[in-house]
Amino acid sequence: MRHIRAFLLWVCVFVMFQTNLKGQDSTRTGSWLSMDIHYGFIMPLYTSSMNILIQGHVPAVELDYINKPACQNNWLGYYHCPETGIALFSAYLANPAQLGNMYGVYPFVNLHLKRSFKEGLYLRVGMGLGYMPVRFDPLTNHKNDVIGSHINGLMNMRLDYHFYLSDKTRLEAGIGVTHCSNGAFQTPDLGINIITASTGLSYCIGGTKKSAEISYADTTKTKKIESDFIIAAALSEIEPPGGQKYPDVTLSYIRFRKLSRKSKLGLGADIFYNQANIPRLKTDSIFLKNSLAVTQFGLKAAYELTLGNLSLPLEMGSYLYTKYTGNGYIYNRLGIRYYAGKHFIANLTLLTHYVKADFIEWGVGYRL
Repeated sequence: MRHIRAFLLWVCVFVMFQTNLKGQDSTRTGSWLSMDIHYGFIMPLYTSSMNILIQGHVPAVELDYINKPACQNNWLGYYHCPETGIALFSAYLANPAQLGNMYGVYPFVNLHLKRSFKEGLYLRVGMGLGYMPVRFDPLTNHKNDVIGSHINGLMNMRLDYHFYLSDKTRLEAGIGVTHCSNGAFQTPDLGINIITASTGLSYCIGGTKKSAEISYADTTKTKKIESDFIIAAALSEIEPPGGQKYPDVTLSYIRFRKLSRKSKLGLGADIFYNQANIPRLKTDSIFLKNSLAVTQFGLKAAYELTLGNLSLPLEMGSYLYTKYTGNGYIYNRLGIRYYAGKHFIANLTLLTHYVKADFIEWGVGYRL
């Protein structure tokens, strides 16, 4: 748990303090086909019983289609022409009877971590779908307490270094984390986190090398402060598996200050109404006068990495008021938001307590 938080924090520090250079560098454009071999391990984060499930190291293979467009005066230019692509991922989890294999498909972006267009160190961020053929079954696979559904969300974050052998081929080496879970929509859902080192070879299709000349628009009059209001809903299931799904409604407010064209930092507050906490409290012999007493209130710090109209939020908060304390007082949120026009926000985020997923929030918002 501490290792994942340290890894994410280290990555965010790198991204937050990138600066734009206006000098002329050469950049490659075109499409790439890549194959990477991974090798790593499942992190034993949750319970001692998980040690029974972890029976060996995890090999994996990944096939990527990558596109690097010519830079224009938009968010691609602000990030010094990042790569975008789609990945097919397959991992053998070293326990075919209880865990099986993990398959995934996810779009991603490779962001430069150098302060120029020069190739080198990248941060990959990707989100998509994962498929687990083997999952929990109360009769035949009751020890699998980490994956309760076949279809899951999949997230990948890793550091990659690209070493060019020629204009057409390059070697890649990286280290990262892949997470797979369904956001507690169907229990059990502790989720699987795989830490892997990877290496691979990429081949360029129809690429060119050209001078990168980006002229940025004047942003001196751009609004620096904004306020976001978001309402989101979710469904989650609690133990034992196969039980009722409970609704959750979240109201969020964040006041952001733009740090640059690429990021913004803010403070905010959340109000949660999670009906799943009612039976949890009853299990602890805590009874409520009415269902509204289960409402939770928290304050949070928020950071968003901006990719054009898309943003990748990363938030950490603390409950100031809550009756249910089984998940602790610290909560985290990450996911994706889409900003349309001046005011509309579409929200898809995952609320977690450390690295344990609680529910997936689907919502809309208004930006002032």
